[in-house]
Amino acid sequence: MTVTLLIQASNGVPVLALARDGAIRFDSSAIDSLAGSRDYRLMLETGLAEIGATLDEITRIGCDIGPGGLGVTRTAAAFANGLGFTLGLPIYALPAFALLGMEASDGQPPVALLRRAGRPYVHFGIYRDGTLAHYEHCLEETALEKLAELDKYRLAGNIPVEGAEPPKTNTAEMTTLLSFVDAAPEPAANARAYPIVEVLI
Repeated sequence: MTVTLLIQASNGVPVLALARDGAIRFDSSAIDSLAGSRDYRLMLETGLAEIGATLDEITRIGCDIGPGGLGVTRTAAAFANGLGFTLGLPIYALPAFALLGMEASDGQPPVALLRRAGRPYVHFGIYRDGTLAHYEHCLEETALEKLAELDKYRLAGNIPVEGAEPPKTNTAEMTTLLSFVDAAPEPAANARAYPIVEVLI
C-alpha cells in the first residue's frame, strides 16, 4: 500500500501528516508530544509506526514552500528534499497561499492573503476562481491599497485589516494539502522544494 507524506510549516508551526487510501491517517498536530515539534525524523517514525507502514511505502512527498516563516520553511524543505533524494522521489512543491486560498474559499468572493515578512514588507496574494491569481512581496501599505480596490473579500493569513473580518485561517488542513497533491500533475523526477523567499529591495 502506498503512503503520501505531507509537511506544512510556513505558518511557523510544523505539521507532518501521512495519507493512505485517499485519507489522512496520521497528523502530528493531534499528538501533544509532537505538536509544534521540528524533529521531522521523530514525527515521521511515529507516524509510520502508528499507521503500520514502512519508509519504502512512501510514494509521494508534498512540502509547503511558503511564503511565511523563512527558517522553518527552509528546514521543512531540507528534510523533504533529503528524504526525496534518499527514496528516489520527486517533491510536490505546495505554495502556502494556494493552500490557504483553498482552505478559506467558499467560491465567492476572492480570498485576500496577507502574511508578515520583514518589516515593513508583507506577502500579499489573491486567490480567485480556484487558483492563486496574484502574489507579491511588497510594502504593507501597497497591499492595503490594492485590497481597498476589491469590493468584497475573505481574509486569510496573519495580518488583520481594519474594517474587514478577522483572517479566516493562517493554516491549511492537511486534507487540503492532500487534495492539492492529488490534483497536481506528477512533478519531474528531480523536482525539489524551493522555499519562496523575501525579495529585499
